Amino acid sequence: MNEVYRLRIFYKKEGIARFISHKDFCKIIERTLRRLDTPFKFTEGFHPHPKISFGPSLPVNFSGENEALDIFLTEKVDVEDFIKSANLILPEGIEFLKGIWVEKKSPSLNSLDLKAVYKIEKGERFNREEIEKIGKIINETPEFIEILVKIKNFSHKKLIEACGKKEVRRRIIWNEREI
Repeated sequence: MNEVYRLRIFYKKEGIARFISHKDFCKIIERTLRRLDTPFKFTEGFHPHPKISFGPSLPVNFSGENEALDIFLTEKVDVEDFIKSANLILPEGIEFLKGIWVEKKSPSLNSLDLKAVYKIEKGERFNREEIEKIGKIINETPEFIEILVKIKNFSHKKLIEACGKKEVRRRIIWNEREI
C-alpha cells in the first residue's frame, strides 16, 4: 500500500476573488494543483478525482483571511516551493500563505469545533441588535465591528441580513491564542 501524506494549506481569499462561489473556488484550486503536477492521492471508484478537503465554505462577497484546505498526496513535496509555485498560478485575490504536514488520521477540517472572527463594515443598513444576537462582540470602532462566532451549524444568512451588502471579512481561529 502506498503512503499517503496530508498537507494543510492556509490561504486568503479577498478582493475580486470574494465574488467566486465555493464550487468555482474548488475547481480553481484543483486546476491550479494539476498544473503543478501535484502527486495527488486519488479517490477510489468509478470516477476517481484528487482527494482535497476544504474547510468551511465562505459565502460570496465575504473575504477570508485564514482559511484552510487539505491536500492528500502520494509523496512529500517541498512546502515552500509548492506554495510559491501555486501563488504564481492562482488568480488575483487568492493566495496560499503557508503549509504544514498533518497526521493522516487527524480530524477533518469540517469536523473541528472552530470559531471565527467576522469583521463587518458598518453602513446605513447595519443592524447592531441583530449582530449582537449572532455572536459575541469583541471589538468595535466607528467604521467596523468584530464578532466571535462558532462556525459549526452557523448560518451566514442572518449575518448578511444584519450587515446589509457591506464587506465582511472572516478570520478562522485555529487555536485560542489567535483571538
